[in-house]
Amino acid sequence: MKTFPPRLSKGPCLKTEHPNVREVAVLQEATEMILSSMDLDTVLHQILLIVRNYFGTANSSVFLVDPATQELYCRAHNGYPEELARSLRIKIGKGVTGWVAQSKAPLYVPDVSREPRYIAAVESVRSELALPLLVRDEVIGVLHIGSDKLDYFNGDMIGLLALFAGQAAVALENARLYSTERRRMRQIELINLIARSATGAQDVEQLLSNLADLINDTFDTVDVCILLRDKEGQLALRAHAGPQQQPPQSFTAAEHGGIIAQAFAARNNAVANDLAGHPEWPACIPGSGSELCVPLVSMGENLGALVVAHSAPQFFTAYDRSIAQAAADVCATAIRNVQLADELRRVTNMDPLTGLYNQRYFHVLAAQETARCRRYHKHFSLLMIELREFRFVNGPVDRGDEVLKRVAQALRNQVRGVDSICRYGSDRFVMVLPEATRDNAERIIVKLQACLRHVGLTALSDSARFSTKFAPATYPEDGNSELELVRALLARIADERGTATAAGA
Repeated sequence: MKTFPPRLSKGPCLKTEHPNVREVAVLQEATEMILSSMDLDTVLHQILLIVRNYFGTANSSVFLVDPATQELYCRAHNGYPEELARSLRIKIGKGVTGWVAQSKAPLYVPDVSREPRYIAAVESVRSELALPLLVRDEVIGVLHIGSDKLDYFNGDMIGLLALFAGQAAVALENARLYSTERRRMRQIELINLIARSATGAQDVEQLLSNLADLINDTFDTVDVCILLRDKEGQLALRAHAGPQQQPPQSFTAAEHGGIIAQAFAARNNAVANDLAGHPEWPACIPGSGSELCVPLVSMGENLGALVVAHSAPQFFTAYDRSIAQAAADVCATAIRNVQLADELRRVTNMDPLTGLYNQRYFHVLAAQETARCRRYHKHFSLLMIELREFRFVNGPVDRGDEVLKRVAQALRNQVRGVDSICRYGSDRFVMVLPEATRDNAERIIVKLQACLRHVGLTALSDSARFSTKFAPATYPEDGNSELELVRALLARIADERGTATAAGA
């Protein structure tokens, strides 16, 4: 083992290039590397390319410091098995690379078999050189270079590589700072987009889908799962975005003993960056190498969880966690606001007795459908149903409410998914039937007559009676506006010559 400065006399040089010429070329490329790119991956690729091209080594890597764990992880490499590079983490102070990070001094090992601190990673390596990447006397990583020849590096090479490592550290720091600023801008933009999505969302499902897409766009090639608690308190997948075609529908294992459990226990974001090394840890997404989970908490209530997963280990950084936390905080508030708005709309637009839409919302639906059909030159129909002689069923046990509920349920069972049913008054119901012509409405009337006759026969006593009256109105034949159609509907239901059907026994 030799520390810097090493002896300068022995060891090979590249045969085709004089050391002074090579020094100028290396430093020129290093300077261009600093000035030409602010992308971290590009800078790392250029570092390894220069080492390979000018120093003829097949094995080289850049280890960066993880401040959270005080470990070095392999961020880029040449000549390492991919699986090894992904899992390799070295404690600062351990091994040759860890010693360099701790001491801030280069270390040359002419023969790795005689170095007790050497951690065998690639069998072909016989000698290695580790150089600290220093910025303002702070170690941000280690440049590690291995050779399959004993005592490969001479003094000139080590001196030149030390100069290059200093330039490389500056390039990496510039790329990191630029990446940090870009991430901050992405964080601000993400929060702004989430707020705008919450403002424009019409319902929770639309909001969740938008949120999953926005968070997926913020990270690279990740799977995003938004989980909310259902009525039974169980976590259910409500939105997903990412490369996984079929995300799991159950997250029970992760909630009881995985990343979700850890995040819920801490009431804060949690990350698992080495799932492959912990097979007992239940992954949220099959095949994930790294997972990040943030609880969705609003006004002290745990609404669910945001889970972000990536196939590679060591993917999420401390700054990724801060972005995810900020996004989750805004998401939780947005989700809660939309849920409350949905509940307010439901209470405002629903009839409390039958669970159908009320008269107020009927006029909204009719106006919307009129505008849509006018734009696309379509037909639609309104159909009003009136229960007549209904007073005969009202008695001391208030059986009238029960009959109204049964009528409402019978109507629900007879309509299409696109149709809407509203309670228009005490004994009137009205349907909005998209794409239905007058002939379609007449056929629906025949079907409903039989249905309500059955309700009358099964729900009432022998002495009870009620009949039904049906009145259709079709756009555009019976009116070109919502007001004209409703007037036609009311006029026909009031016409004693309209169709009436007995529904009692």
